[in-house]
Amino acid sequence: MTKKPIFYEAACVFSIIGSSIGFISMFVATFFFKEVTEKIRAVTNMTSTEKLSPVYFAMLMAAFSISLAGAIKLYRMQRSGIYFYLTAQILILFLPVIWLGSYSFSTTNAIFTLLFSGVYLSYIRLTS
Repeated sequence: MTKKPIFYEAACVFSIIGSSIGFISMFVATFFFKEVTEKIRAVTNMTSTEKLSPVYFAMLMAAFSISLAGAIKLYRMQRSGIYFYLTAQILILFLPVIWLGSYSFSTTNAIFTLLFSGVYLSYIRLTS
């Protein structure tokens, strides 16, 4: 495929933007952990942030960086990008559930992950 379809390209750009924002926010949360947990307590009804730790945010930061690498590879039409992207997104979806409990599952994140993964998988299958 010489030219990327606009829908595929848009999904790649949005994934790159989302992964970049996620990486930056987890970077800030890792290195400014005390301030971030104070803000979390101030804006949510979560009274206890004792399960949160810099390691948790660092693991999410790593997952977002893998997702970003995958999205860039997908934008360049490299098939290996789908493996990076899907692995990272599964980790981003389920790490909060494992670390914090089932109430931390993000339905919105799951919907976007399924939507974008579907776009990527369908276009990658067309190029095979």
